[in-house]
Amino acid sequence: MLISTEQAQLRLERGQVSRLSGARSAYLASAAGTLWVTIDHDLRDIVLEAGQGMAVGGSEELLVCALGGPAVLELRPAHAGCAAL
Repeated sequence: MLISTEQAQLRLERGQVSRLSGARSAYLASAAGTLWVTIDHDLRDIVLEAGQGMAVGGSEELLVCALGGPAVLELRPAHAGCAAL
């Protein structure tokens, strides 16, 4: 699925995975539920609980999965001064 808007929300059911390409300079957050984020070629796994987020700095693709139940992934432009992962 191609999302080319400034801001978007995507509901993911438990275990559902979404691959994000071109998310550089975006802010990725969990608006509801728990998200597991994996960045291609990065050894870290990131877990975002509702209300938590991260700025995306690299050009690597991201995999985002809903853990434990439905979750809402929110994408918006990164804020100035946010630390990018």
